[in-house]
Amino acid sequence: MDLKDLDNKRILHIDTSGKLHEKKKTGISFKVIKSNMHKGLVLSYKLKKELKRDLDAHHDWARIYAICIYYLIKDELNNFDVVIICGDENYNYTKKYLDLLFNNNLLYSNKEIHSLYELRELTGKKRLKSYANNIAGAYRKRALKTLRKQQEGRELYPIRISYKKIKDKWFWIEEMLKKT
Repeated sequence: MDLKDLDNKRILHIDTSGKLHEKKKTGISFKVIKSNMHKGLVLSYKLKKELKRDLDAHHDWARIYAICIYYLIKDELNNFDVVIICGDENYNYTKKYLDLLFNNNLLYSNKEIHSLYELRELTGKKRLKSYANNIAGAYRKRALKTLRKQQEGRELYPIRISYKKIKDKWFWIEEMLKKT
């Protein structure tokens, strides 16, 4: 990745609000820089508790993070060139799982995927924050509320996530890992 190249590319930042392992809701969102485009989702504490219990997710939160990112960006691949992933979970595992989820997807394979840490190193800005940070907080706080209360302030575009969606992708990744 070269700094000059970044000026001409559409950059998407992904961040969380609240850690996946914490006993509270977690918002995960993306924001395309230099645009108003954003989407997000929320994992309720109840959902995270079920995932932890049934999938032994507490040993692999990076897989849950990758699955959530997959559902956030899978329909938006034409709208960005570079993905910057905040390192809330292990970046290397998150990227590995994302690559598996987008297996043989030509649009995805043409994207640059980097960690926020890499971007900080490249720019020399050690305190650089993710552009999706505040948006993830808005999703965490409001996305599970009624539509009327949800739309107070910044308009939200929540993606509905469910136990079944996560579970299906969890086991799909597991099968793919066995093949490699």
